[in-house]
Amino acid sequence: MMSSIPKDQAEALAARAQVAWLDCKDDVEFFINNYVFIEDPDHPDGKTSFKLWPAQADALEQILENRLSIVLKARQLGLTWLALAIIAHHLIFKPGFTANAISRREDDSKELIRRCKFIFNELPRFFIQEKKNSFEGWTGPTWSGGTEELRIEHPEGQNTRFKSFPASPDSGRSFTSSLVLLDEWAFHQYDRQIWTAAFPTINRPTGGQVIGISTGRRNTLFEEKWQQATEGTSNFKPIFLPWHADPRRDRKWYEGARAELGGLVHAEYPATPEEAFTVGEGAKFQEWDPSVHVPFGADWYPPVSWRIIRAYDGGYYRACCKWYAIAPDGWAICYREYYPHKKTDPEQAEKIRELSRDNDGAPEDISYTVADTSCWAPNQETGRTTAQIFAEHGVPLRQAMKDRENGWRRLHQHLAPFEDEHGNTISRLRFTHACKNTIRTYPMIEAHEQNPEDIANDQEDHCQDTDRYYAMSRPGTDMLSEEVKERRRRERERKVVPLSKATGY
Repeated sequence: MMSSIPKDQAEALAARAQVAWLDCKDDVEFFINNYVFIEDPDHPDGKTSFKLWPAQADALEQILENRLSIVLKARQLGLTWLALAIIAHHLIFKPGFTANAISRREDDSKELIRRCKFIFNELPRFFIQEKKNSFEGWTGPTWSGGTEELRIEHPEGQNTRFKSFPASPDSGRSFTSSLVLLDEWAFHQYDRQIWTAAFPTINRPTGGQVIGISTGRRNTLFEEKWQQATEGTSNFKPIFLPWHADPRRDRKWYEGARAELGGLVHAEYPATPEEAFTVGEGAKFQEWDPSVHVPFGADWYPPVSWRIIRAYDGGYYRACCKWYAIAPDGWAICYREYYPHKKTDPEQAEKIRELSRDNDGAPEDISYTVADTSCWAPNQETGRTTAQIFAEHGVPLRQAMKDRENGWRRLHQHLAPFEDEHGNTISRLRFTHACKNTIRTYPMIEAHEQNPEDIANDQEDHCQDTDRYYAMSRPGTDMLSEEVKERRRRERERKVVPLSKATGY
């Protein structure tokens, strides 16, 4: 039913509306910070003004600047509310705009519509009014709808619409859209069918937009798209919000969550993208801690006196080679990682030889390269082995020990944290940030369900196998003193410019 207000109030409302519309039309952040309310069960009124935290504001900026956004987040950081606030803005200020959301279940999809209605109801009435309760003579946009759809009528035509669907094989086929919201994307059933159907609805020359939001979940399309985005092999923009994106959460809060959740805390409240895809209590390497195991920058390089060993896990579809520098006191730093995809043995061997150079471009002194025993298996077509091919390309290999269970135990010993003489927590084997696939996959490795001494089958474990070969090769600092002296002499020759006999300088 329409209601009426006094003429002077109507005129004042119109004046305020004109100013607010100019302020908000092209500034989504201003609109949200100044006019949007969201539900807050801890507030006496059950709602709160949506004042964006710095991390939310940064996420908003990146979402608005990119056509495809994939958002990986910790729990309860208001990202779904943020996406709905964006949609609400566009529904009001962009006539002809259409948005569609896909959620896990029917109840979840209806919840998105309910939340968007809440945003509309809490906005000042000079922005938009519910059609059945609008002021008499109101000439601005009105909204109406049920549990699955919102319709916004604009006085100049080109109405807007927001529909929400539960995940099903046909969810993405029945609409065209300006924006698609994939809420809790990692938990969608039929995620691949939905993506295949939904993407063409926004893949127009004029361009539509996708916002995919979720906590982490392994072996999903969401994880695949996230990895492609971080590797730069897709058009998605990766956006990560850690547990401390909420400025009210401090270390004491986090330790309380850890006490309640145990090993699951990393998946629910990750500090890094790698933690977001951890397997929790089933993790094989529960000692893994980036703050302990990855203390060095990507450009760290070993001193000349340190021994260098390589380890290699072969394959065509995916392989791994790593370089380990061993300090005189026996602890080691893995400072380089090569993680090829669909590369032949000759291509891999040449790349490994090419990468094995110091900061001055001189070939590194490699003590040995230990490799999986499969590298000595003849190829069925050529009869040649990976070891033969590598040797021909200047990368001789040494066979790794085959005892898997003992190998994992040895690797655990190398990763076990302990305090050094200065009170710092370290481990015998640590890594630089250049080893990005190592850092990414360690939290994801699951123990074998029937045999916890081993790891589960069919995992992305090339980096861990490589570390196992290294640990089982019994690396040490048994470098001959003459070899150390020779390395130091060559280092000095590279860095000292010889004097000219003619000029003396």
